[in-house]
Amino acid sequence: MIQKTVLLILLLLPSLAWADLEADVSALAKGGIVYVADAEGQSVLNIAGERSFIPASTLKVFTCVLADEHLGMDSRFETRFFLEGDRLIVRGGGDPFLVSEELDAVVAALAEPLGDRALSGVFIDDSWFEAGIVVPGVGGSEEPYDALNSATAVNFNTINVRVDGSTVTSAEEQTPLTPLAREVALRRGVKGKLRVNLSNDPGEVRRYAAELIAEKLRGAGRTVGAEVGDATATGEPIYVHRNSRTLGEVCAGLLYYSNNYIANQVFLAIGAHVHGAPASLEKSVRVATAFIDSNPDLAGLVVTEGSGISYENQATASAMIGALALFEPHKGLLRQKGGTPNKTGTLKVTKTVVGYLDTKTHGTVRFVISLDGSGSNRRWQIIDLLRDRL
Repeated sequence: MIQKTVLLILLLLPSLAWADLEADVSALAKGGIVYVADAEGQSVLNIAGERSFIPASTLKVFTCVLADEHLGMDSRFETRFFLEGDRLIVRGGGDPFLVSEELDAVVAALAEPLGDRALSGVFIDDSWFEAGIVVPGVGGSEEPYDALNSATAVNFNTINVRVDGSTVTSAEEQTPLTPLAREVALRRGVKGKLRVNLSNDPGEVRRYAAELIAEKLRGAGRTVGAEVGDATATGEPIYVHRNSRTLGEVCAGLLYYSNNYIANQVFLAIGAHVHGAPASLEKSVRVATAFIDSNPDLAGLVVTEGSGISYENQATASAMIGALALFEPHKGLLRQKGGTPNKTGTLKVTKTVVGYLDTKTHGTVRFVISLDGSGSNRRWQIIDLLRDRL
């Protein structure tokens, strides 16, 4: 009799331990969602996994999946340069990493096609993006995450300045101060060193790109007049700049820094690639929806933009598990935190995290955790529990 009792207890131990894990995770989740699946997509732990939730920045994983599908991780963004008389016209292609260091490479490459020609100024052709794109969730704040998306943008449409009284200087050695940057810093009342969203005026975004490119050319010893403005490029470009970063490197950056501007530049580029320029939010949403519809494992995902900043985005745990499965070949692009490659999402109403976890009994699992706005620390406590007891 004693032997039978011992045997029964031994048989029940795994289920008892499992019940304890589920109870402990549920207590930390406090009504939230925790879903774990193995490499075959089979559920390992399911707490309210059938409910939809706002994915926040975890949606960036899906955006990178979509970019890989339609653009390829080895692709590069291009910016075209045209010469009409003494005017240099720049036609952007949505490059999210057209930063100061990249402009140095542009200036060096332009030396031969420009020869000893003096320029009257630099002009911007922004026609590769539809005018007036409004990304849902992007507000009008001075924060960098509210930077406007545009076809021709430099330094993430932000400025990094140092202000002491009425004296404004660039806070970056590689970025010369332009007249507009000085205006914006004083207008915003910046004090000390600060990076801010450049402007909510698309005209000023184009002006800043023209001014900075002109300053870079002057810094290389070229004569460039003060004219800046809009123009339409025609004919053949004198130079096509392919960014030194591959799309894979761009995705690594947008995931690591959770940069909404970069994510939506990539998202918009996808729509233009599939349906043609000008890029528009509607085209990109159409591409995303078609991809979701063609992949049953993504059912339950609703995408309205590419960064996760919009509260209109929706996901189910199984859909995010499906996105993680598609992204798994590139999981090395994810930031390591809490001992696991993952992507977090943070909005006022939700704290989420999705990623991959090596376990003792189930191998590498994919997990989705979506808690309420107070769940910032609890999501990491849940990951620790899963690691220790799976």
